[in-house]
Amino acid sequence: MFSGIRGTLALNCFLTIGLAVGQSGSDVNDVITLLFTTQKYNKKVRPLKDQTMEMDIPVTFYLNSVIEFDEAKEALKTAGFLSLVWIDEYLQWNSSQFNGIDSIFLPQDDIWKPDISLKNSFASFTGLGSSYLNVYVRNTGEVFWYPYQVLESTCDVEIRYFPFDVQTCNLKFTAWSYTKTDVDINRGGENIILSDYMPNSMWDIQSTAAREVNTDESAVVFEIKLKRKPGFYIINVIVPVVLLSFLNTFSFVLPITSGERASYSVTLFLSLAVFLTIVASSLPKNSDSVSLLSIYLILMTVASTLIVVLCLVEARLAARSTTDHHIDKGFLFVHKLAKILRCKTCTRIQSVLPHDNTEENMNKVKDNAGAIVFEDVNWIDIVASMDVLLFIFFMTLTILGAFVIFAKAASH
Repeated sequence: MFSGIRGTLALNCFLTIGLAVGQSGSDVNDVITLLFTTQKYNKKVRPLKDQTMEMDIPVTFYLNSVIEFDEAKEALKTAGFLSLVWIDEYLQWNSSQFNGIDSIFLPQDDIWKPDISLKNSFASFTGLGSSYLNVYVRNTGEVFWYPYQVLESTCDVEIRYFPFDVQTCNLKFTAWSYTKTDVDINRGGENIILSDYMPNSMWDIQSTAAREVNTDESAVVFEIKLKRKPGFYIINVIVPVVLLSFLNTFSFVLPITSGERASYSVTLFLSLAVFLTIVASSLPKNSDSVSLLSIYLILMTVASTLIVVLCLVEARLAARSTTDHHIDKGFLFVHKLAKILRCKTCTRIQSVLPHDNTEENMNKVKDNAGAIVFEDVNWIDIVASMDVLLFIFFMTLTILGAFVIFAKAASH
């Protein structure tokens, strides 16, 4: 669109030259002399002969690029330019008196212009444009100003669905010294112009809008909705975290006698803690909401902590002897439940002779006929049964947690 504007200005100049053969630099100089010397143009005066009237200035925003969006700092950096058009009644002349000169270019600092600026600026509060920029002025008094700017604005970040989030950022431009009764800054269109927009590698523009402020403040607000491209976080954060969560559950597959279970579970716990730190560093510290990804990481970290504790408890139980520590009914119930879940019959069953009254490594059960029999069960068997139940529990927790949280975030 910017190229279109430049083309329009060039066409106007071409047509002007074509219609007025013989125009010279002295003709332009005569126009400037008339305006600034003869008529004593004063840029400090609002350019209306009737100062009780308001100036109507439509503003259009042309977005060229989203340079950076820092979620941790809640700052959006964009590049683009504004289009402002108004009537300056002190910059009018009769073109027929100046060999058909009907337009000129003037430095923007030489004429009156609204002191418009970005109100929600993240950096310093400065005016738009630069001293080397010109404005395009027609003999009817129409002034066209296209200040280009790199804008740094604040933006409230909503992190609940990170990294499947949509952020809404506003750029509020206001005429700082004026009210609407003096200068009415209004929207030049319903949306931001994206004809020259260069796509961003991390964000897609979902929609844009422009609206006016319904107060005495002379301002216009441009809204940008940005949808994050989640591919980077899916590959580098979500997939590794989910895989670590599943690996965490497989701590109960390692034989208790291997001696590697505790170190394995502690290593996975530390890995999850590292990913939790990485995600936390990418998010603002003062957000009103909590990321679902952070909730999942915290849930898996808590689960990993429990797994470490349970592995240590199981190691302690496996070291027991049935001679010194009798296996009570609670552990026997766990053992029986694990066998049911594994769809296996009782392990080794043997009949008891009348004179055999020892209980070492034995626990009473009843068969279907009501006869008393004994089953060989030691503490390692109990720990193995606990492993079955704990594996099923934590695997179910991991699958349900991942499905519920990421399905909710992705469907947002």
